[in-house]
Amino acid sequence: MPVLSQDDNNQHSESSKLNTATTNNPLVRKLVERVAHPIILSTAMGFWWWLDGNELAVIPALALTLLLASMLERWLPAQPEWHQSSNEKFNLAGLYLLTFLLVGVMSDAYGAVLQPALLPLRETLGKQIWPLHWPALLQGVMLFFAADFIYYWIHRAIHNSALMWRLSGHGFHHAFHNLHALNVNATHPFEIVFLALPMMLLAAMFDAPGNAVSAAFVLLACNANLAHANVSMDTPILAWLFTHSNHHRRHHSMEFKTSNTNYACNTILWDRVFGTYSNAAVQQTGIGPIQPGIKAMFLLPFREPAQVDTIATRRRKSRHDT
Repeated sequence: MPVLSQDDNNQHSESSKLNTATTNNPLVRKLVERVAHPIILSTAMGFWWWLDGNELAVIPALALTLLLASMLERWLPAQPEWHQSSNEKFNLAGLYLLTFLLVGVMSDAYGAVLQPALLPLRETLGKQIWPLHWPALLQGVMLFFAADFIYYWIHRAIHNSALMWRLSGHGFHHAFHNLHALNVNATHPFEIVFLALPMMLLAAMFDAPGNAVSAAFVLLACNANLAHANVSMDTPILAWLFTHSNHHRRHHSMEFKTSNTNYACNTILWDRVFGTYSNAAVQQTGIGPIQPGIKAMFLLPFREPAQVDTIATRRRKSRHDT
């Protein structure tokens, strides 16, 4: 290891002071809070479009989003005390890839079933009302809002039904403390059934073109990455339509009542319309004071630790009390 001279040490010290001064500057933080969300999302979409806008282009667009979100998490974290060890990041990266692959498999399975099953509806109604003549990107935006409308109700049902909570294994996703962008795909395999359904149902119902479906998927996946990031985001106007990190961090709150808000993972518009919107700072995420180990998380659909506070444990305690 090279020995640093006194001048080198001085330069390093000055550089550290400059970096600290920059990251603690309220004007810098406010600027990032206002513009990071639309800039990263539009950059990812532009990158996808530049790569011919097909299914394969989804992967590098997602990788770019994760990279930019991770850089901001390191530079300007919303919660500076939230840290992830190398081992945690490795596990989350593995879960991310597993969920990505399982969503692809389940989407293909849904397509094989739904395409023929919905053929009569598609021919009589779907093709009549879907604007196939519109640009693919605009169709993708429509699919984005429609798919999250469907998932809003699925997600709301999961949080309000002990049976749905367990069937989906949704406690796995909520069990993590210290939320980061990599947590977006930290999901129990049971939940893939629900995650893949909305987009494939719409695609089969309206026969939307492949590039429009791809555009919608990029929007959904990239925005979900940003919504889980440990970065403060709140862009005027956009925040009325798109879910950002400050919205979704609240949904992951350890407080039960608070977590039952902001169900729309990507389009906060639906929470505003249906009365489930909330907005305030969150100190801790999770379902209990202790984050379960990875094995215990996989077993959450069957057995939840006594210290957690979820719809399933509340229903069980209610039955015992009566």
